[in-house]
Amino acid sequence: MRRHLLSLVLVALPFAVRAQTPPQTGMPVCRVHPEALFQTMVGFGVGFNQNTLRNLDAIRRAGERERAYDLLYGPTGLHLDIVRLTISPDARPSPKDATPVANPDLADYDWAADEHTQKVWKAIQPVLGRAKPILYAVPFTPPPQWKDTGKAAGGGVLLREHYRDYAAYLASFLDYYHKVLHVDIDVLSLQNEPGVAAIWASCKWTGEELREFLKILAPAVRARGLDPKFMLTEGTAWSGAWEHLQATLAQPDASRYLHIMASHSYGAPDDKARLLFAGASAKSGLPVWMSEMSLMHKNEPDDPGMIAALQTAGYLHRDLAEAHACAWIYCFAIYTATLQQGSLGILSPADGDGPQAGSLVVPKRFWAMANYCRYVRPGWRLMRIDNSPGFANTAFIGPRGEGFVIVAVNPGPQAIATTYDFGTRDIGGVEGYATTRELDLASIPPPAAQPHRFVATLPPMSVTTFTGKMAVMSH
Repeated sequence: MRRHLLSLVLVALPFAVRAQTPPQTGMPVCRVHPEALFQTMVGFGVGFNQNTLRNLDAIRRAGERERAYDLLYGPTGLHLDIVRLTISPDARPSPKDATPVANPDLADYDWAADEHTQKVWKAIQPVLGRAKPILYAVPFTPPPQWKDTGKAAGGGVLLREHYRDYAAYLASFLDYYHKVLHVDIDVLSLQNEPGVAAIWASCKWTGEELREFLKILAPAVRARGLDPKFMLTEGTAWSGAWEHLQATLAQPDASRYLHIMASHSYGAPDDKARLLFAGASAKSGLPVWMSEMSLMHKNEPDDPGMIAALQTAGYLHRDLAEAHACAWIYCFAIYTATLQQGSLGILSPADGDGPQAGSLVVPKRFWAMANYCRYVRPGWRLMRIDNSPGFANTAFIGPRGEGFVIVAVNPGPQAIATTYDFGTRDIGGVEGYATTRELDLASIPPPAAQPHRFVATLPPMSVTTFTGKMAVMSH
């Protein structure tokens, strides 16, 4: 996408439905295949780190901070299901006179006095009052004193003689949430982007090192009576994540501890490793998560418009339909530019000193993501649907096969008429919701469906969701 597309003058076209007529000549027909099902969806989420509170505090208008949480995890907003939270590398050992842990061989840490940990906890508490999300925790670096560089930022590697120390450290973090905060961490990732030495907190690992550390970490966590799911490898792009994953998948002694295969989605849009993840999931039964994605535009400000929204929807389509990801997570819940420019938060506070300063900005990419997660709930399954040049479809079926959701992304400047054909399955009650330059996930005139199909026009530069009922197949 190029930003000059924003300057196009778009004509608002009404949503057209043609009932009881065959598809027009030359009109693309997208066949829906309810018999071809793939992953079961776990949900969607956003990330919280030690800077989230600072970004929330930038929203100074009364009530808008609470509105931000309602938009993220409330049923009329994104209705998110997952919280991604970061693990501090700076917790100090507990005082020697503190109550000992159950296993004296595992060192304990004073998480209650760690600033990073407490900022994250304070940021996610309002979520827990609105939903019961999956809590997924990820470290960006081990404690720097155990690395070859002695620094948190800039990469470096964890020294092998400190693998057990670090395993005890992460186990202690999980134990703190369980015993003190009375909330369990459901998923533990071993490392954020292990192939990158970033200017922020980071650490490099090879696939073999991650495999060996997993074999130490999992028993250390189990020794505390905790039972989270373990995730690998959260590479920056699908291809890099796949390379780091091979060593663990190939060794049964390690793969028995692995529960989730994960990648970020910062690579090329046509990264073919998405298909490798889908194939490995079908073979092993391990689910795939897309655990972090955002739009990084170097030297460009946040784009609240449809260009970023369509890019976000494009990644959602590819990650769900090609990689068979059952979870999809935007990088930050809310973000204002610090180290990195671009559209990194699904929400953002208004910057600058203008009349909107301190207000909550709800960008178009938020609504584009809502086109998926508002309607595709946990337990729904991806189903096969044909695509057509110029636009992309992603389709889902309800847990009992009784309903469907289709999300169509039309990135072009022209409206597209298309037919959705369900074969022999009866459908009804079809409704539509569109995000365009003018609309924010707004209800549009409902399509009048035939028994097995409906015909609709996708507005220019739009993300459109169709929902409806579908006859359940008898057995």
